[in-house]
Amino acid sequence: SHCGSRGRACLRSSNAVMSAFNVLLLHIIAAFPESAGSKTRLWPKEDVHLHRVGLEDHHADHHAFVQTRGGMKGNRPDGRFVAKADSGESTALLDSANPLIGTDSDSSFSHGNTLPIVARPFGFNHWAPQTSPFAGRWWFNPNVAAEFQLRCTHQPSPWIGDYGHFYIKAGADGVPFSFRDWSTALKPHLLHASLHRGESNIDFKMTPSMHGAMLSVAFEKSREGELEFHIDDGEWKNDKGTLFGRTTANEGGANQFAMYIAVALPKGASLQLSGNVARVRFPSPRPDQPWPVRVATSFISHKQASKNLEDELAGKDFAAVASEARNEWDELLSRAKVEFHDASRTKVFYSNLQRSLLYPRFLQEKAEDGSWVHYSASTGQVMPGKAVADEGFWDAYRAHYPMLSLLYPDKLGELVDGWVSAYLESGWLPTWASPGQRNCMVGTMGDCSLADAIVKSSQGFVSGFDVEKAFAAVRKDAFESPDQQALSQDLGRPALDFYVQHGYVPSDDSVVRARAADQSAALTLNYKVADACIARAAKALGKDKDAEILTKRSTNHQNFDASINFFRPKRMDRSWDGTLDPIEWGHGFTEGNAIHYRFYAPHDITGLVQLHGGQAKFCSRVQDMFSASGNFHVGTYYQVIHEMQEAAATGFGQYAHNNQPVHDVLYIAAAAGCKSLAQRYLRQVMAKLYTKDSWSGDEDTGEMSSWYVLSSLGLFSLLPGSDDLILGSPEVSKATLTVPGRPPLTIEASGNSDSSFYVHGVNLNGQEIQGPSVQYSKLARAGGTLKFSMSDKPASKL
Repeated sequence: SHCGSRGRACLRSSNAVMSAFNVLLLHIIAAFPESAGSKTRLWPKEDVHLHRVGLEDHHADHHAFVQTRGGMKGNRPDGRFVAKADSGESTALLDSANPLIGTDSDSSFSHGNTLPIVARPFGFNHWAPQTSPFAGRWWFNPNVAAEFQLRCTHQPSPWIGDYGHFYIKAGADGVPFSFRDWSTALKPHLLHASLHRGESNIDFKMTPSMHGAMLSVAFEKSREGELEFHIDDGEWKNDKGTLFGRTTANEGGANQFAMYIAVALPKGASLQLSGNVARVRFPSPRPDQPWPVRVATSFISHKQASKNLEDELAGKDFAAVASEARNEWDELLSRAKVEFHDASRTKVFYSNLQRSLLYPRFLQEKAEDGSWVHYSASTGQVMPGKAVADEGFWDAYRAHYPMLSLLYPDKLGELVDGWVSAYLESGWLPTWASPGQRNCMVGTMGDCSLADAIVKSSQGFVSGFDVEKAFAAVRKDAFESPDQQALSQDLGRPALDFYVQHGYVPSDDSVVRARAADQSAALTLNYKVADACIARAAKALGKDKDAEILTKRSTNHQNFDASINFFRPKRMDRSWDGTLDPIEWGHGFTEGNAIHYRFYAPHDITGLVQLHGGQAKFCSRVQDMFSASGNFHVGTYYQVIHEMQEAAATGFGQYAHNNQPVHDVLYIAAAAGCKSLAQRYLRQVMAKLYTKDSWSGDEDTGEMSSWYVLSSLGLFSLLPGSDDLILGSPEVSKATLTVPGRPPLTIEASGNSDSSFYVHGVNLNGQEIQGPSVQYSKLARAGGTLKFSMSDKPASKL
C-alpha cells in the first residue's frame, strides 16, 4: 500500500506514481506470464483470473507463495527468493529478529517494501546498507552485490521518500570496497560486514545511538584506509578536527529543513573536503586495532549535533554503545516471552515485534538545560517538548497503536505527546507526517489512536501527555470544517458539513473530488469509525453531549444499499453513483473494492449484522469473501497497481490481507458470532502470509507486523477507545506478557497445533468468559492467566 496508489495521487493520471515504463512492463508480463515464473496469469490488463481455492486445497496451492529457499520455487511471481538474516537458530530474542524481512520488494510487487534497518527503538535516525543508489527509493536489494554504502535514512516507505539522508563509503588506497551477503551482517542493533576488494578486506562495524552512530573500521595493515561521507544538497566543513555537514535534502513535508551532522575523528586521521564529499583517511599500519569514528546528527544546529555526540558517544568504546543498543532492544522485546508448537515461528513473532518498534520516530533532542526541544516541521522553528514523525494513521490506527497500548503503554504516552505537539504547531492533527504533513491518504484516523490513549488515560493505564489538548485535536476533526489552506495539505475532513447533515460524503462534491477523488464511500466509513472512537473518548472525559452526537453520526449507515448488501458511493442528490461492480477497485473505495469494505463498521457490529439480514446471512457473506475468485477490475485506478497483484497472489479470494482495509474483517466476524469461520481463517492467514522473511504486501510502519503480534496472542482491538479485545485463535502455545507497573499476564493455549485451532472456551483466572471479547482493563489491572481451550473440531457451525 502506498501514497501513489492509495490516497489521491494514483487516481489522478497526472500525478500517478507508477511510471509509464512500469505500467508497460506489467502489461508485458501479463501477456507472457510464464516469464514471471508463475503458473497463473497474474497480470492481465484488466482482470486477474486465479485458481479458485477452497479450504481443502488451500494449503497445497498456496505453498509456492510462501516457500523460501531450499530448492522450492521462490515466493515472488518472478521466482526470486526473499533474503534470510540468520542461518542459525538462536534463543536470544534480539537474534530472532530478521532485519531483512520484507526487503526483497520493488514497485511492482511488495513483500513488505521495507529496509534492513539498524536503529534504536523509535530511533531519531535509521541506518541501512544501500546497494542500488540509482534505483530511486528502492535503494536496497538483498540480491545485489554492490559497492558498500551505509545510508543514514528517515524513509518510512518508498512511497513517501527520504529526508535528511547521507551516505558513508569505505575503501582503501582510493578504491571503494564491496559486500556480497547481508544474511549474517545485520542485527537490529548492529551492522558487521567484512568488505572486500579482490583479496583485501575491511572489517566494518556500526551500532546506533539515539541521534547518531558509532563506527569501528579495521583496515589491512598494508593499506591506507578511508571513509567517504556524501551528502545531497549540502556541504561539509572542518572545524578544529571535527567534520560538520549540513544537508537540506528532503522529498516534502519539511519547512525550513536542514539535517546537521557532526563527526568526531580519531587522532591520526586526515581530512579532505570537496563540496558534498568528505574523505577521511587513516594511515597504515595500525595492526589489530580498529579506528573509532563517532557520528551524531540534529535537526536543530551543528551545536546541537555536537551536544548529541557528547551526550551519547563521547568517552565510550564500540562495545559500550553496542551493549546499550542491545539492552534497549532486549528490554522491549522481552516484554513478550512466547512459545509455539512449531519453534520456528518464534522468529516470525520477534521479527514482527521488532519491526513494530521502529515507528513512529522520536524527533526531540536534549537542550542545554536538560529539557526536550525539537525542530518543528510545521513552523520551521525550534519548539519545546517532544515530537514524532514518519507514520500514517490510515494504516497505523488499525493494529499498531492497539499493540503499543497492550505491551508498551509507557511508550504510547510519549508518542501521543509528540502528536499533540504536531497538532498545536500546525492547528490540525497530521494524517501522514514525514517529517511534517504529507498529502497522502484519506480520513482522520489519528482520531482513533489519540482517542484510545485518552480512554486508557482516564482508566489510569497511559500517561505522559495532555489529555485535554489531545481531545481538542480529535474534536476539531469531528466538528470544524477545514479552510482552504488545511484542505490543500489534506488536513481535516472534506465535506464535513454535508456529512454531518446527510450522513455520508457525496461523490460529486467538488472539494471531495479535488481532495479524495473516487474514494467517497470509503471516506464516509472512515469518518464514521473516527466518530465512534472520539465518542468513546468524549464519554470517558464526561463530555456526554459530544459523545451522544458522535455516536448517532457513526451509526447512520446512509451509504449502505440494502438491495445489494454493499456500501457504495452516493451523490449529493441521494442517488447511487453508477452501477456497483463489487470487484472494481476505486469507484468510491480507497485501495480496494466494495467487497473489501463490505463489513467496515467495526464500531456497530449489531447494526452491521442487521443490515445484512441477520447472523446466518452475515457469516455466509464473510465466507463468500474467502470462497470467491481473486478476479479484479482496475476501475478508477486506470492501471494495475501492486496491491491488486498482491491481493490476487495471496490465494484467499477477495480477502486482500496484503493491505489494511480487510485487517479487521475476521475480528468483525468473530464479534458477530462467526467464530469458527474466523478462527479457521485467522490461523491460515498467520501461517501462510507471515513468514520470517516476508509479508504479503507493504508492512506500513508497524501496522501489518502489529496485526500479527496481536493475532498470534489471540487478541485484537477492533475499535480503538473500546475496552473490548476481541478473542481470536492464538498461534502461541504460551505467552507471558510483562509490562512495567502491571501484573504479568500469561496466555495459554494448550493443545494448540496446526490442526487444533478452534477455540472451545476461554477463561480468565478460572472464570469463563461469556461473549466474544475480554476487557483490556481487566487484563491490565489483574493480569493472571488467560486460558484458551483448543480443539481440532469447531465449537459451532458458524
